[in-house]
Amino acid sequence: MKKILSYFIALAPILLLISLLLLAPIVFLISLVPNNYLPISPIWIIEGLIGILILGYGIRLNRFPINLKAKIVYWAVFILLIIVTGTLFLCFKNLLIILVVHQLFLPIIYILLFESKFKGLKKYIQKSRGTFCVFNLFDSSFIGLYFLLKFIVQTWEKNIESFLNKLNVPQDVVEPIVTVLLLITLFIFIPFSRGYLAVKKYKKQNNIFTPSGKIFWNSNLKAFLTSILSICLYSSTLLQSDTSKFITKLVVCLILMSFTVFLWAYVFEDIDRGGEDKEVVKSNWLLWGLLLTFLVLLDQIESDLIGILTWFLPMLLPYFIGEVNSIIPEGDSKSPTPAMKKHLYWLQIMSFNTLFVFNIISAISTKQLINNSQMEQVNTFKVFLISLIDKKSSSNFMLGILVSLIMLLISLAIAYGLSKLMIYLIRRFYIETSNRYFN
Repeated sequence: MKKILSYFIALAPILLLISLLLLAPIVFLISLVPNNYLPISPIWIIEGLIGILILGYGIRLNRFPINLKAKIVYWAVFILLIIVTGTLFLCFKNLLIILVVHQLFLPIIYILLFESKFKGLKKYIQKSRGTFCVFNLFDSSFIGLYFLLKFIVQTWEKNIESFLNKLNVPQDVVEPIVTVLLLITLFIFIPFSRGYLAVKKYKKQNNIFTPSGKIFWNSNLKAFLTSILSICLYSSTLLQSDTSKFITKLVVCLILMSFTVFLWAYVFEDIDRGGEDKEVVKSNWLLWGLLLTFLVLLDQIESDLIGILTWFLPMLLPYFIGEVNSIIPEGDSKSPTPAMKKHLYWLQIMSFNTLFVFNIISAISTKQLINNSQMEQVNTFKVFLISLIDKKSSSNFMLGILVSLIMLLISLAIAYGLSKLMIYLIRRFYIETSNRYFN
């Protein structure tokens, strides 16, 4: 019973989404026919078509070489659904559409269990059952807590205001503190807890242990990022104007909960591999950290940073990389190979051309404008890219970093072609047709 309940908690949202997707074309086709042409109520036509669908799949199910008990359960549930549907229609007409949607759960579950085409999906669901339970219970608690807090605030609004007034704390101090705490809780603490619990549950259910020298940092990071995406989707739905009905918000949130099945697919494969090499992951994280730091500096002190790197980086690369053998312990000394020399030459020319092209783009697009009786330098190309991405928040910090990255990638692409052309010309005039420069 416990296992059946866990499967229901894990799969209820995705079953709801699939049911709605199957029901949508049926409802759309019936809606095209005027009501005065229909002999009975449209809801009963939908019910009839779904009954035919369930009946047809039951006939197909009888041909499968599966346990007789499973077939009996299918037909018993089918008959029970017919009885309950008729009873509810007589008592609560508004609940009929909800039951119609849930009737589709029956064939969908059996398709996942017994259709050979979905063996991979069945295995994925079985291995991730506990994780989906964690996600759905966590998300349900998050959604329920929102409605509870909203009810408390609306009910005790005056008491809360009087309590804040008694504290004698200025509003311009309270608001920033509350905003920062809310953002930290909403987009750091809650997603981190959600992702960490999901990864931990998956490892526990599938008996996956952390081998020596392996770590799951990237898996936890992916779970954290997917959790941020889910929280953002929930927040955008819940924080809509009060004109949206409670039941509408709830159904949308249930549909959004089903997205977990798709998002988790990007995480579980990394865990199944048994983690990643600790030193490699540390190096990659350090590299990405340096890149992010470089982009921030590039956005803030663009001209100074590019001017420094343009002249010093190509000259320092041979010492940073070419002399790395100098730090190897004695007895293990290595000398540079022709491949290393070729690699250093390519790094030097690429770094110089990239920074050179970036500097030219920046210099050409920088204009001096007068703002509030002061002369300011404005990068018109950067402003243009920001306006294409987001016209409302041109001063946004993250947008500035993103635009700097775009400009850097454009410079890299141009520098790559320029470097290839320079190497071709240099080789042609100094090596292929040379009689005195090289042996």
